[in-house]
Amino acid sequence: MYLGVVTGTVVAERKASGLEGQKLLLVQPVDDAGRHTGDVQVAVDTVRAGLGDHVYLVGSREAALALQPWFVPVDAAIVGIVDEVYTPERSSPASSSSGDDDDGAPDAVDDDPTQANPSPPRKRPQAPVGRAKRSTGKPGGET
Repeated sequence: MYLGVVTGTVVAERKASGLEGQKLLLVQPVDDAGRHTGDVQVAVDTVRAGLGDHVYLVGSREAALALQPWFVPVDAAIVGIVDEVYTPERSSPASSSSGDDDDGAPDAVDDDPTQANPSPPRKRPQAPVGRAKRSTGKPGGET
């Protein structure tokens, strides 16, 4: 599986058997930061993606299996629309400016050229770490 951005559509007067009624889209493969990773390719759309959508695709045999009937002759198939790409090493605001921290992990990098989500991700509430003592009901606070 790999990521891509829909950049256009393809119109075909004639299609191979099994592709009738299927939408063909131009997709630019990208990495998790939105940088181009290869040439634009044609992919069959199975999820009703639109222009500018971030999508994930499958290739080769998996792409041929994504359509009904199976084994339709395609090289790439869009199988999902991406809501958000979360990469902890890129989104951590608590990094130092010295390059590497003491733990050996690289600093966070904010290099997403698409600016799809300029706001930082919301922090989830943390679960309590310890257990609370249960009272046995004995006088004097014994447990």
